Amino acid sequence: MSANLAVRPAAGSLGLEELVERARSYAEQSQSAATIRAYATDLRDFRAFCDDHGLCSFPATSQTIAEYVAHLAQRAKVSTIRRRLAAISVFHQRAGHESPCAHRIVRDVVRGISREKGVAPAKKDAATTDVIRTLLLAIEGDDAAAWRDRSILLLGFAAALRRSELAALRVEDLRWTKQGLLVLIRRSKTDQLGEGVELAVPFVDNEPMCAARTVRRYLAVANIKSGPVFRALTMDRELTDHAIDGEAVASLVKRLAKRARLAGNFSGHSLRAGFATSAAAAKVSLDAIARTTRHKSLSVLLGYVRPAQAFHDVALTTIFA
Repeated sequence: MSANLAVRPAAGSLGLEELVERARSYAEQSQSAATIRAYATDLRDFRAFCDDHGLCSFPATSQTIAEYVAHLAQRAKVSTIRRRLAAISVFHQRAGHESPCAHRIVRDVVRGISREKGVAPAKKDAATTDVIRTLLLAIEGDDAAAWRDRSILLLGFAAALRRSELAALRVEDLRWTKQGLLVLIRRSKTDQLGEGVELAVPFVDNEPMCAARTVRRYLAVANIKSGPVFRALTMDRELTDHAIDGEAVASLVKRLAKRARLAGNFSGHSLRAGFATSAAAAKVSLDAIARTTRHKSLSVLLGYVRPAQAFHDVALTTIFA
């Protein structure tokens, strides 16, 4: 009996092959879809380099990786080089090999490139309150498409949302109260496990700048009661049933900035950066800003705060007062 029990699967249990497949599936889900796509692109680039130079891409040697990094330095940013190394490292480790990217020769090459090129990212300009007002004036019409565009700008700013978060919003994620709008962010860049967070977007007295009222108006005009909040447009600017993607948010901000003839480098991230910068300029506390932006790194948040406070309490002002 004991022998039979040892080989007989328990009722409702899975076979070994299915367990292996599920484990593989869970491992793949440990990273976001965007990361997986980026890694796939990185690995294709590395394999193409190896093919062109007669090198073995798997398992790769640290010397091959060092040569690849030196090749990348001619056309890629330091951040891109590091991401490609991460993709190669993950690929090797999941196959049971040590990462060839961890060798000192590779680290030294990357460090040398970083010193030569610098690692400061090219930041997008912040869409502060004045910029948001200008962008809103560039939106023409009173139809659903126009109200959609206004809502994207104002909600992206008011809740400091990433463009991917705006694109993923569904009507079911919105909850109205007497004080304003509560927005549920189910998953984000810093919340890959999907614990979720609810952000408060209160009604403000300045109605043209009120995100909560604008979103409510948009949903009413578009007669949207469920599904994606922000939807793609046809060539005739009619709403479809399909959600926008993050690139559509960036394109909208760029297009409106160009139409308004704003000088600067604006994109989807400008809305999020604009909230942090404007809040800092208004002397909102770092804790209050971080509750909305959900920054886990204070140093990253300070990157938005410092420009807004650059002329606060400057010694030279006191000297010549």
